[in-house]
Amino acid sequence: MLAPVLGAFVLGGCATDVDSDDPPIARAYDQYLRWSDLRQVVPMEAPPEDSAAMAQAFINNWLHQQVELHHAEVNLAASQKEFEAELRDYRNSLLLFAYEEALVRQRLDTLISSSEMESYYQANSSNFDLRDDILRARWFRVQDEDRRVLKRMEERFLSGKPEQMREVEIQLAEKGVAITDRSGSWTTLEELRNEVPLTEVPTVGPEGKRLLVRNETTTWFLDMLELRPRHGPAPIELVRQDIRTTILNQRKLHLIEQMRKDLYREASNTKDVEVL
Repeated sequence: MLAPVLGAFVLGGCATDVDSDDPPIARAYDQYLRWSDLRQVVPMEAPPEDSAAMAQAFINNWLHQQVELHHAEVNLAASQKEFEAELRDYRNSLLLFAYEEALVRQRLDTLISSSEMESYYQANSSNFDLRDDILRARWFRVQDEDRRVLKRMEERFLSGKPEQMREVEIQLAEKGVAITDRSGSWTTLEELRNEVPLTEVPTVGPEGKRLLVRNETTTWFLDMLELRPRHGPAPIELVRQDIRTTILNQRKLHLIEQMRKDLYREASNTKDVEVL
């Protein structure tokens, strides 16, 4: 039954003018689906076979929906079909949201200085508690059967002297041993334990801490530069994006609230609103 309609639609896809009479192409009870409705959902540039398939699916869906709507209209009580107030409120909400979002896009200042971010962090650091122990560190592991060579490397590493550490790095390069460097970023203690078999959380002072972790075949060299315990304040570099989002949300709310006040004051001054 739909074949003639679909054929006409496919052939009409090449035309540029829309039928001014807008003939119906399907009926359900007293409701009609018209040619213009189909034009809105089926792209004209689609291949003929795709256009026909999309048109067929749309018409079938429309007919099924109209049958269900008809039965809903017949069987629901009048009080269950009173949606005017809800629809009006919903439309108003959508309209206000769209207007406010447009205002925010036009007027919101998105530049946040480092000093403003730092001030917010200092005033609200208790809101940024750490959930895990985190640290900055460097580490590597060595497997060496020559105990004397390994002991000398351990002594140089534990000395903490830059020139001694350079000697260690030369030895590591000769052995093809890579250093994992997390000195410029933060990693959780659990992530570190996936690499280094730490059994206890060491105490790390202001100068950092160097330690060795051993098993039967391997020695891990761990240089802990800084440790931040869980439940303490997170470093600002970890929460900059959260702070930025919060500041922008505050500015957005302030901008919208000020807009509402300004519009109402203007409407009051021009006598467009009044209590009767």
